[in-house]
Amino acid sequence: MPDTRWSLVRKVQAGDTSLALRALGDLMQIYWRPLYAYARRRGESPSDAEDAVQGFCEMLITRSTMHSVSSDRGRLRSFMLTAFERFLIDQWERRSARKRGGGQPMLSLDQESAEQRYLHEPVDHLTPAHIFHRQWVYTLLGQAMEALKRDYEGRGKGEIFEALRGALDGSDSGEGYAAVGERFGLNENAVKQAVFRMRAKYREMVRAQIAETVSDPADVDLEFKELMLALTGATSS
Repeated sequence: MPDTRWSLVRKVQAGDTSLALRALGDLMQIYWRPLYAYARRRGESPSDAEDAVQGFCEMLITRSTMHSVSSDRGRLRSFMLTAFERFLIDQWERRSARKRGGGQPMLSLDQESAEQRYLHEPVDHLTPAHIFHRQWVYTLLGQAMEALKRDYEGRGKGEIFEALRGALDGSDSGEGYAAVGERFGLNENAVKQAVFRMRAKYREMVRAQIAETVSDPADVDLEFKELMLALTGATSS
């Protein structure tokens, strides 16, 4: 069974150092872009923001911070943001005395990609917390899209997925339904139905991703609403 966000947390809490490091690495690969963007909006340079995420990852292990996390306390993203904010404050207080250093990075981060994504954010009104939530939405939607792609490929429908995914992520190259139908021997109405089913499956994948990050299944709808509001900078969470 694939790991969920909370099952990764439980592995970190299990006490096996090697297992915890692998699980924490998987968890941080999910969260590091939102955390990086948060640090950048708080005024960190690109290199210092990357160092901050690496240092935060190290802290989660060395200080056993993850041992205090419980799925009955709410949303994992809220814990990660609060813990990282406290970590940055601590880092700022220590920076004048010493630099974190020496060790090998615990994560392999695509800092250039994260920086380019951050630079596309509005610069006028979004707070660091808003930026964090927006970047988390982008990460979540990307993961849902990858899950959808795997689902289609597993059913031997990878080519039609690639032809129609633009209807979901806005990357449509301009190929109309009629042209897609001609490629796959379908009439235009059948292509429209395929898009409808793909959108429904995508929403299902998004909700599944959200369900992994909340403690109560009843919170999925509220979390979905708040995450979508985050795309406009309107979330208050």
